[in-house]
Amino acid sequence: MQETMMTNIETEPTEKKEVTNTIDRKEFMRQVGLSFGAIMLMNCLQSCGDGGEIPDPNPTGTNGKLDFTININDAAYSNLKTKGSSVVIRAQNVIIARVNDTNGTWIAVDSRCTHEQTTVNYRPTSNDFLCPNHGSTFSSTGAATKGPATAPLTRYNTSFDATNNTLRVFA
Repeated sequence: MQETMMTNIETEPTEKKEVTNTIDRKEFMRQVGLSFGAIMLMNCLQSCGDGGEIPDPNPTGTNGKLDFTININDAAYSNLKTKGSSVVIRAQNVIIARVNDTNGTWIAVDSRCTHEQTTVNYRPTSNDFLCPNHGSTFSSTGAATKGPATAPLTRYNTSFDATNNTLRVFA
């Protein structure tokens, strides 16, 4: 007689185990760094291609030289037609004032106080500039006359073309 060997195999129902993948802090920081680097590289490559525009790092002109012209017939600058008025041109950080004298002399200086970079105001009655933040004053030539600011405002040259009503401001 042959003996038959029987194997008794029991099968257990398989359970679905939820697998949670975790990464340690070092791996997380590595992946964040790689992602940031990829974004920066993409932006750099995009600016090198056709149509990519790289903003001018020196918007005031060539080699740090300020040179621009405004038309005082434009609404933004039309108050300069009146003596004793002023206008701040934020893009170039310049304040232009028209002196209340017989000639209507033009003054252009850096609009930022040398103490804390607050925009200064022109005072036509005293023909000077006042920082509203801490009360520093500057003469019409830009010299600091009252502190806390001690450094002068940069003064720019002006040239008025009465035929075209344009004012050129340049360094």
